[in-house]
Formats: sequence, C-alpha cells, structure tokens
Amino acid sequence: MTETTNIKFHGAAGTVTGSCFEISGAGKTILVDCGLFQGTRSLERLNYEPLPFDPVKIDAIILTHAHLDHSGKLPCLHAHGCKAPTYCSSPTADILKPLLLDSAKLQAASVERRNRRADRAGLPPFIPLYSGSDVTKLMKSIETVEYCEEVDLGNGVSFRLWDARHIVGSASAEINIGGQRLMISGDIGSGSAINCAGLQLGGYDHIVCEATYGAREREETLISERREALAQFVEDTLKAGGNLLIPAFAVERTQIILEDFLALFDSGRLSAVNVFLDAPLAQKVTMAVLKYRDNGAELLKRTNIRFIQSVAESKQLNRITGAVIIAGSGMCEGGRIRHHLIRNLPKRQSRVLFTGFQVAGTLGSVLMDGAKLVRISGNDVNVNADIAVLHGYSNHADRKGLAQWIKEHSPISGTIFLVHGEEAGLHALSKDLTATGQYSQPVLPALGEQWTLEAHQQARLQSAARSDADQLIAPQDWTSRLAALRSSVQQKVRALPSDQDREKMLKSLERALESYQQEKLR
Repeated sequence: MTETTNIKFHGAAGTVTGSCFEISGAGKTILVDCGLFQGTRSLERLNYEPLPFDPVKIDAIILTHAHLDHSGKLPCLHAHGCKAPTYCSSPTADILKPLLLDSAKLQAASVERRNRRADRAGLPPFIPLYSGSDVTKLMKSIETVEYCEEVDLGNGVSFRLWDARHIVGSASAEINIGGQRLMISGDIGSGSAINCAGLQLGGYDHIVCEATYGAREREETLISERREALAQFVEDTLKAGGNLLIPAFAVERTQIILEDFLALFDSGRLSAVNVFLDAPLAQKVTMAVLKYRDNGAELLKRTNIRFIQSVAESKQLNRITGAVIIAGSGMCEGGRIRHHLIRNLPKRQSRVLFTGFQVAGTLGSVLMDGAKLVRISGNDVNVNADIAVLHGYSNHADRKGLAQWIKEHSPISGTIFLVHGEEAGLHALSKDLTATGQYSQPVLPALGEQWTLEAHQQARLQSAARSDADQLIAPQDWTSRLAALRSSVQQKVRALPSDQDREKMLKSLERALESYQQEKLR
C-alpha cells in the first residue's frame, strides 16, 4: 500500500552548502544530512537561526558523508534534545569525531575573536552553535552501517547505503517509505561505484541528485599530469623566492595532495622541499583514515613533511620563505590559512594554489575571481600574490558523470529533484536531462519548500519557499558588495593624480551618502 510522503528542503537548495532534507511518511520522520551553510555572510547566518524542524520528533538521521556541509550542524540537534540514532558508514564515523570537535573549537575561537573586534562594539555578541559536549552526545548516537545492508526503522520504513565514490565512506541513501522507493544521492564521485550484488539499482519513484558540477565538463587528468603540474607550481614559486600556499579540505583532499608529494619525492621529480601541514584537523583525519588508504603510514616517516601543531609553531611559519604550506580551510573561510594569507597575499613572489570547489561568496571564490583587495579577520589585505588553480583533485562527478548516474538509476517514475548546486549547474543539468526525453522536467527546489511525494506520480508543491530564499542564495550579499565597493573606492582614489583630486572625490562620496540618508528620513 502506498502512502503520501513529504520532503522538505532545509538546505542545499539553490546552493551547494547546508545539505539537509526532512522526509516524513508512514509515521516516521527521517533527516538526511544536517550540514553547515558556507558562503556569503547572509547564507552563513542561517546557521544561527532556530532549527526549521523539531529535533525531538526526528526518528532517524542518515549521514551520507563527513564533510561539514553535510554533517556540520548535527551536534546542534543534540544540543536541542534530539535522541534519534545517526546512521553512517564506519569510515564516516571515524572521521566525524575529530572533524566536529575541531569545528566546535574553531567556533569558540572565532566567536571570541569576532566579539573582540572594534568594529563590533555595541553589537549583540556571537555565540557558538554547539560545544564539545554536544559532539560527544552525537557520537554516542552513531550506528555504523555497511554498504548494501538494509536497516529496518519500523512501520515498513527502511533504508540502505550505496557506494557514492565521493570520499572514503561516502554513500547515497536509498529509502523505502510509505510504499515508495527514494534515492538521495549525497555527493557523487567520479568513477564506477561498487554496486550491491543481487539488488535492484534502478526503478525509483523519486530521486534527489546533487548538481555541484552540473555545468562543468572536465577533461580527464592523469595522476601523472596532475603531479607534474603540482611540481611545476612548487618549483616556479620557490624559484621566485616565495611560499606556495595550498588551502585544502581536511578530509580526502589533504591526504591526496600529500600522497602526490610523496610520489614526487620518491621519483626524484622534486627535491625534498619543506612541506608544512599546518592543519591539526587534517592531521587527525589523516590518522583516522590510515587504515582505509595505502600510503598514509609513509606520511609519518618523511622528515621534510612536517606536521605543525601549536599556534606558536604556525606563526613561526610567517618568518620563512621557500616552503609549501598546506592549511585549512579549503575555501579560506576559517582555520590557519587565513593568517598565512594575510602575510603572503601582499608578496608578489608568493602563490595561492586552489585545488577544490569554491562556493560563491567565500574568500576563496573572491580571490579566484581576481580581487585585488580583500578583508580578512578585520584586516584589509592587498592581493599581489599569484592566484592559481590546479584541476584534477575534484571528488565530484562532472556534468556527464551526473547524467550518467541518473541514467543508471532509471527508470524514475516520479520526480528528479536537483540540489546542492549553484544556478548555472542546476539549470545546465536540468536542461541536459530534459533534452534526453527520458525524464520529466526536473524540479529545482528552493530553500524551505515542501513537496508531496506519491508513487509513480510527479511530486506536488505543498508549501512555498521562505520569502528571502532568492536573496540568501545570491552569489553576493550586501556585505560582499560593500567589501568590493571599499576595494574599488580605495583603488580609484589612489589612482587620482593629486591629493586635491582625492579630497574632491571623497567629499563627493560623503555628499552622496548624506543625501541618501536625508532622503530616507523624509
């Protein structure tokens, strides 16, 4: 017997962060992921809003993988009374504890720092989202699940995890609820997944699929080509007398980059240059996943690969040149990379090398877009260093890979929801799928929308998105536009031929501001 089921999109709708989907039916409420929002300040503020559901009423949580945009708000649920078990793979559980404890620690430090800033005098203080004790509560609720294992949640509701090939332990979640078969992709990696022997892969009523790289087609990059490019970046930067900064994600990306360095050293392609891993979290994650990777143990034996622990040691790196510094966070939104950027961005000899996706509105995205002045931790920083990108490290399927994943999960008798993507990726993938003639027009849900699901039927919109959904997912908000305007004004004022001209421009700007304020007061 089929029943009506509802799905509500609390995150990753029109944006690539804050993944969180609430599925209810057959007397059960399931949460798939509960991630942090990253990007513009407006989007990040969603993290501090009251939870958009009652955590006490959640019956089960399914975590697709450990990345913070999928897992980062899970401790908030337990801080507000959630008692539901959280199901995930064993590798995800191993990674999750250090990841979330570090998140709690960074939040506490960030809150203290931001509340001390002079430009926040008189404003309401920031408070952390959760504490280490909330992480401990969450970890006590973790139940690990093997790929393909069916988990019975009662009332005829069950789920199983399928290999997603994104990072170690990542999964897609098949949910059977109210007589319907749903598939939630999580983040999909490239390459062929290991399927569940003897189990049907296709034939779903509804699919929720990510579209991070929905508008990108990548040329296949051989590992040897990627490593050669990395070696060239290192040699060029060190020859110029600068430092090579690599903002890197703690999970998977850092480990792969370090393995590339090992291979380059072992082959003699690179001399034994100093590589500093200034990311305590990445070090903990590396230790947690040693048993899942072949080369991890070798990382601990190299004298020129140094794990930096204390803040004092990290600051000492500001005195050196001619080194590679790998530090988090991968989008430059927090972590030790920020103080390294403050010291190195003004230096023409240095280079910042990005190896991963940068969400619109993050500092990493702003740097990649060519900003010449950025604001970091209350400091205006000139950007003279070279900003570069090294492709070949992505763990996300591209445009063709996503379409192939959906094809493998066909036939789909109901609706395809496209999530976890920005506007270009969502619309490009939607267009591709529609053009095949095999699928109905995919739905691009907005933040807060709730849809009714029925077997073999197109989903029906039950409740509309939040009124500010479009503004929240915009690539720029007022704070980022203000930063860009500040940079533009500063450059234009400095470019004027005389101090007299500069005074005239500043007075003109002041008059414009006063005129606008007076007009608003009328």
